[in-house]
Amino acid sequence: SPFELMAGKLIGMIGLSLVGVSLYLGSGYFAAYRYGFAEYLSLRILAWFVVFLVMGILMFGSLFIAIGAASTDAKESQSLMTPVMLLATLPFFVIPKVIEQPNGSLATSMSLFPFATPSLMVTRLAVPPGIPWWQPWVGMAVVVLASTACVWAGSRVFRVGLLMQGKGANFSQMLKWIVKG
Repeated sequence: SPFELMAGKLIGMIGLSLVGVSLYLGSGYFAAYRYGFAEYLSLRILAWFVVFLVMGILMFGSLFIAIGAASTDAKESQSLMTPVMLLATLPFFVIPKVIEQPNGSLATSMSLFPFATPSLMVTRLAVPPGIPWWQPWVGMAVVVLASTACVWAGSRVFRVGLLMQGKGANFSQMLKWIVKG
């Protein structure tokens, strides 16, 4: 079924990302251990990084898969991808402010916005003195809800997009596909 096809793509993306992250984190930890900096690496933060990485892949991956299924050529997919890329890159514009004041109102509110949570929450966790214990859990819950909605909406667009081979879609048509199925 189209949902199983999309789920397979998402699982493959997660697997590939976890292999890459394992290589980077493993070699980074080895280098830090070799040069005496291992005590500065927090396994708690690395665990949260992996959790938010998987959730971010589910959220953004489902949106990218849906756009790919609704597009017929590269030009069309680029124009549909622009709003999603803006959502994905938005958090990087506020990272300096988040590092400066990790418990400020901007950092707290932005890190609880689902599309910014995967990157900003990990950044806030890494900056001393840390954040309240409940904020990563609330951030995780918000991202799980948003990821579920994105996977659901993406699977509906993916299903109809596969059936509409050769015919592209715009955002209003994609919204109709999400609502009506």
